[in-house]
Amino acid sequence: MTTTNVDSTVFPPITTNAVPDDSLPPLPILDPEVDFVAFCEAYTVELASPLINPRNPDEPTFHEAMNSPNSDKWILGIQDELKSLRDMGVYKLVPRSDIPTGRKVLRGKWVLLLKRDENGNPVRHKARFVVKGFEQVFGQDYVDTTSPTTRMESVRLLLNIAATKDWDIQQIDVKTAFLYGLLPPDEVQYLEQPESFAEPGKEDWVWCLQRGLYGMKQSGRIWNKTMHKAMLNWGFRRLHADPCVYYRVTPLGTVLSAVHVDDFLIVSSSPEASRSFKEELKSLWTISDLGEARFCMGIAITRDRANCFVSISQTALIDCIILQFGQTDADPISTPMDPSVAKSLTRPSPSDPPLSDADSLELARIPYRSLVGSLMYLAVGTRPDISFAVAHLCQFLDCYRHAHWNAAIRVVRYLKGTRLLTLTLGGDPELDLVGFSDSSHADCPDTARLTMGYCFSVGGAIFTWSSHCQKTVSNSSCEAEYIALSEASREALWLCQFLREIHLLKQSPTILLCDNNGAKALSSDLTHHSRSKHIDVHHHFICECVEDGSLTIWHVPGHDNVADIFTKALPCPDFTRLRPYLGLR
Repeated sequence: MTTTNVDSTVFPPITTNAVPDDSLPPLPILDPEVDFVAFCEAYTVELASPLINPRNPDEPTFHEAMNSPNSDKWILGIQDELKSLRDMGVYKLVPRSDIPTGRKVLRGKWVLLLKRDENGNPVRHKARFVVKGFEQVFGQDYVDTTSPTTRMESVRLLLNIAATKDWDIQQIDVKTAFLYGLLPPDEVQYLEQPESFAEPGKEDWVWCLQRGLYGMKQSGRIWNKTMHKAMLNWGFRRLHADPCVYYRVTPLGTVLSAVHVDDFLIVSSSPEASRSFKEELKSLWTISDLGEARFCMGIAITRDRANCFVSISQTALIDCIILQFGQTDADPISTPMDPSVAKSLTRPSPSDPPLSDADSLELARIPYRSLVGSLMYLAVGTRPDISFAVAHLCQFLDCYRHAHWNAAIRVVRYLKGTRLLTLTLGGDPELDLVGFSDSSHADCPDTARLTMGYCFSVGGAIFTWSSHCQKTVSNSSCEAEYIALSEASREALWLCQFLREIHLLKQSPTILLCDNNGAKALSSDLTHHSRSKHIDVHHHFICECVEDGSLTIWHVPGHDNVADIFTKALPCPDFTRLRPYLGLR
């Protein structure tokens, strides 16, 4: 197949007015001369500090809630939960003497959550009585536990389709979804009554569970199978590309539904098709009809129907992280990671002196894993601009030091200055699939492995991306780019399968752009045997994709390769130049 260079009229050069890093205040916590004890005092790192709370303050323990000013609201939430359990026949009370010999009585706990809207305002004091599933015994209490959830890429793709086609976007929530699944006869569980809420006169009795309950290892699977059976009965077809996305065409219109546990994001070609589906849901389950989608899976959704755009953001989560990790008074910074710092972050070597007891204690008090985990949800949700920084920090979850914590705090300071950025989807009605691929050769100081990244757009809006360190060492930049192309091709085929199943895939090959002519040549012609004979055979998958017409490889100048932002920590001018092309505005 003949490959083609990028036409500058189709893909114009990327230009912008970048702001240099020097225009912003210095980052004090990145100063290596600062004593770490002084840093702890200045930034209040210790867990006892009121400025940093590694546990979400919106998730109090039962005793904290009962002693809080809002205890009456929490009690109402608990009473609502207990009423739901009784009304749905989740359990029946039995004397403790009725428990078969050898069966374990499980314990439960209250999980409380202050639910907020897209602006971070409290809307509900939610209570769940959950089983301590870690006490369950495999083979006696449960066997299978697998339960799928929808991919974030699928959600963004559906929103992108809805924006470009001006389709209806609705959201519903199934109340107490796990309680609708019946337990198999051989998996009936016994559970102690809730603390402080035991049945009067039967305090020593136990619950014999008849239905799934939150916390049980198999409850998610039971609900998913119950939901799946209902969807098939209503004429839906589950996509092979994503088992939690369902598709149906009726005279009323086309309906696509992404299911995340008990949340349904509904995209339909007409409001009548959405209403029909909601009525079917109401016929079996109690649902909350949330109307037009505004806040789903922690992501705020705003829509500009006149210009065919949908914008998604996680501003409320960013604000929570800033408060939780004591950065309310910190100065913003212009990039998530400094290039020189990124290269200096390494794993401890055997030759390094062992940590002192004082240093070990200080490190144990630093909520590094909690912070990186919070940043990870932003990186996979709506903020591709921090993907490289977060992926890099994830390599040190088991061996972090003070420098790693400082680098993670820098990401928070960057988010503070860009908290209002939103990821924009939609715009172009032509749903052409285009991808960018790039790699950074041997940039890992510990393993000399490559860091690769890719992103894909439909109709010009980037909706899926990745940044991660490969497991192999490459001998040249050409080989590194070739391996990155191979990885990106797998994502491209998955996206093609998704679009094909919903009848939106065009027949033309998917365009995949890279900035290395050698890798482009290898992908279409493996005659350079001396250069490629050592490359692992599974990376040559890209050649079959090019040969059968699934993909076509185009060359893009390195300066204009959007995927470059996923492979390294870029200087401020390059970073701010590429960021708008991710759709962040």
